[in-house]
Amino acid sequence: VPLTIPPLLIALNIMHALSLVAASLSLASALQIEPTPAVKPLLKLRGGLGGIDAGQVATIVQGISAANAGVMSLAPKKAGEMYGVALTKWTEFFAQWSGIIMFGQVLTAYLHAGGMALPEALAWGFLPSCVASVQDFLNDRMVGEMGMGEAAKYAPPLVNLALTLGAFGKVPNLAPELAAKAAAVWMAANGLFGYFSTAAWLEGWGGKGLSAVESGMGKLMASTMCGGAVYIAASAFRGKTALECFGAMMGMYSLTSLDGLYLSKTTEAMGVDPPKVLFWAAIQAFTAAAVFL
Repeated sequence: VPLTIPPLLIALNIMHALSLVAASLSLASALQIEPTPAVKPLLKLRGGLGGIDAGQVATIVQGISAANAGVMSLAPKKAGEMYGVALTKWTEFFAQWSGIIMFGQVLTAYLHAGGMALPEALAWGFLPSCVASVQDFLNDRMVGEMGMGEAAKYAPPLVNLALTLGAFGKVPNLAPELAAKAAAVWMAANGLFGYFSTAAWLEGWGGKGLSAVESGMGKLMASTMCGGAVYIAASAFRGKTALECFGAMMGMYSLTSLDGLYLSKTTEAMGVDPPKVLFWAAIQAFTAAAVFL
């Protein structure tokens, strides 16, 4: 008889885990004694690569990234055709969710750069994931279509809703700032596990026997979670500006793009043309250089 986990128990476990993370982060914040400088050098705020306006570069790259993420989110099959990825239910699933996460990151970065506090900008950026996870829940996509375990049906909507409400300041005894830090920890834990132990990560959700192409797309989704963690942590833990957060995230993405091309060879295994990946690696590296150099 399959093991069935009651939805209420899953919800309580997730909320309990978030509470423990929040409590740990609160203690860490209380013990931190090094103050964050109130004023940062102008060059570091705006970037300085050959006199290029890093803020303008970031805005342009955000627009390009939003367009790409939008196609992946709304038309994952078309995105697969554009990059030459074999279409299966798993590649379509990972392409769509990678796009949803990246679109949310661009929205967060745009709002944050416009002066909105990180937690609120993060909450708005989480909304696309909330809508998509609730839609998957109502359509029984995770279990009925994808064949994942029962926990995969409830965990995504519950986690996304909990983090979003927390970032909006709607969870009792959880400050929005701590909710943002909890989101960074959650995304880092999942993203790093998925990126460096992709097969084990996918098997944990019921994705056994996946092809190299499907696993590669799963690794892409994991990298987007790492990207979100880098952006949030740069602000929530390090006190970086919105521009620096975006630059750090783009720098991380450039490393994963180059890793897929030259180290892990994920790009080759997926059958994606290298120039298409190099295009994004160049944009990502240039953005990071414009911000930090």
